[in-house]
This record gives sequence, C-alpha cells and structure tokens, in this order.
Amino acid sequence: MPKIKFILLVLCLLLISTHTEAQNKKYEPVEGKIIGIWPHNNRFTDTAKLAELKNRWGFENLLIAAIYGKQEVEMAKKAGFESANISLQIYLPDLQTNREKTVNNLKECGKIGAYYFDEPISRKQSLPDFLWLLKVLSEEGYYPHAQFVMSEINEYRAKQVDFLVDEIMYSGYGSKENLGLDQQKSWKEWQSLLGSKFSMVWISSLEDADHYRTLFKAAKELCMRGAWFYQLEPLDADKECDDSNFEKFCEAAVEFGFMKVRPTE
Repeated sequence: MPKIKFILLVLCLLLISTHTEAQNKKYEPVEGKIIGIWPHNNRFTDTAKLAELKNRWGFENLLIAAIYGKQEVEMAKKAGFESANISLQIYLPDLQTNREKTVNNLKECGKIGAYYFDEPISRKQSLPDFLWLLKVLSEEGYYPHAQFVMSEINEYRAKQVDFLVDEIMYSGYGSKENLGLDQQKSWKEWQSLLGSKFSMVWISSLEDADHYRTLFKAAKELCMRGAWFYQLEPLDADKECDDSNFEKFCEAAVEFGFMKVRPTE
C-alpha cells in the first residue's frame, strides 16, 4: 500500500511539473518569419491581455480592427508592439459616411506598418474611394511608408487589383467546396496565380483548430513568409479561444519552422 501511494505521489508531481512547464513556455518567431494576430476584442480591455499575445505567445505583428483608433494603437505600443509591426484595418464605406473623420483617425494613429482592407472587392466596396485614399496617404507620407494589404475570397478578383497593393491574403477557411477540409489546396492555387504577392496566410482559431499542423506544413512547403492567427471570433464579450488553442497553434508553428521556444531567462 505505501508503494502505491508513493507511485501516485510521483505521478502527481510529474503532472504538476509538466503543467507548470507548459505555463512557463514562451514563443517567438524565427528570423525571417512573420507571426501576426487579429485578436479578439476582449484583448483591448486591458494592456496586460494585449501584452500576453506578444510576450507569451510570440505574436510580433498585430492587426487592429477598423472600429478602433489612436487609443488602441497607443495601447498596443505600451503592450510592446513596435509601430512597424502594427496594422490598422480600413473599412472603405466609412469614407462615404464621414471622409474627413476617417482620414483624421488614420492620421492620429501615426505611422504604422500596414493598412489592411478586408475583402473590398467581394463586398463591392468603392474602388474610387480606395484610389482617393491611396493618393491622400501618399501625399501625407503614410504610404508607401506603410504597406497596403488586402484579403479576398476569390483569387481572380484579387488579381484584378494586385498592382495596387503590396500583399494579398486568402480570407477563406476550409476548402472551396465547404467540405470541412483545410485550405491548403486553395493556397497552392492562389500562389500559382498571384506569385510573390501571396506570401502570408490566415489560420483561424475556430475553423482551423483541428488543422494547425496540416496548415503549417503546407505553409512551409509553399515557402510562406508569414502566418496570421484569426482570433477575432466568437464576438461575444469575454469569450475567446483558450490557452490550449494558442499552445496548439504555436507548437505547430514551432514544428514547421515558423516559431521557436524562447530560451528561459
């Protein structure tokens, strides 16, 4: 009986040690790779929550949704994100609602790394507004200091305007046939059509949760320079993917050469 108790005690200690080690493990991108995140809105309720994305999980690049502005950009900087690694979403219909306010909001945010446009062609947003904005940001010195990044769900639509942007991303998850499969086939087709303009991929915390290893393997084979974690959904307050989801993503990124475990200090 004492022997059994001893064995159980040892097993408990091993479990505690393993759990503690997992909690203390921190990640960072390998040199030459971009690891970014579009975070859940809950992260912007507290600087510490935002900082955890970088300091623990290793996301060096951050995308801020169009509903936010200067306050959230400053929060991101306080959380440790470099200005050059911050991207800001631009919602083109806002220019039609209040052009002056939208442009002033962008100016107040200062110079950042990129401006992001989410499926502007598929959503039938205004090309003249896009061209006008490009002209204004160029005249003010914000572009080409910052890149123009666009996502789309159809590669042929994206091809129509690839000369206007620096990077194009595929914003679909799963297969085109919606069979619950991963999107690696789509990535190959996009790269074949768009070439170097398609060099970063989206990976979803929900739809792709069971495919992280498969997708990072595909990203490695396609020589992608970056991967972005779409963590925005579900949109319910105080609900976001848990630590185990982050850990699965990061471990897959480590396995296929996108991230590494940060040495203990």
